[in-house]
Amino acid sequence: MEFMKKVEEISKKVGDTASKSYNTVADKSGKLIEETKLKMSISDKESDITDIFEEIGKVVYESYKGGEDVGKEFTKQGKKIDKLKDEIAEMNKKILFNKNLRICESCGETISLESKFCTNCGEKQKAVKFKEDKKVIKKDEVEVEKVCPECGEICSTDAKFCNKCGHKF
Repeated sequence: MEFMKKVEEISKKVGDTASKSYNTVADKSGKLIEETKLKMSISDKESDITDIFEEIGKVVYESYKGGEDVGKEFTKQGKKIDKLKDEIAEMNKKILFNKNLRICESCGETISLESKFCTNCGEKQKAVKFKEDKKVIKKDEVEVEKVCPECGEICSTDAKFCNKCGHKF
């Protein structure tokens, strides 16, 4: 009887460990699948942009050949390209978000999602927002290696500025 109880306890522990491992792997693979889908969608949209450029060339040539003003056609096609580029930018933002990263709007440096100030240029960062749901996304975890002498914030070793108070290292 005692032996069966121990076997049941061990089986339960093994089951719990396996379940936790499965959940971790499932979460990581889910993010990888999402990233792959986003990258495929980006590729499709970039292909659409190429098709539009080709269409622009045909329309301009036909308009030119017919002696027409081409201003309106360029505007219409340009708006399509702008929309696709905005969608690509949002997808790239999501890819970075899943990696706990963001792009500094001031200097273009890739920085930690949690940074309140850019570690490269010191510019104060705004909250990350996604267009489709309009909600503010914030993260509280920070990978750390360097302590700011002004506020005590722990920053990455390559930081030129503190991500909390903006102090220049």
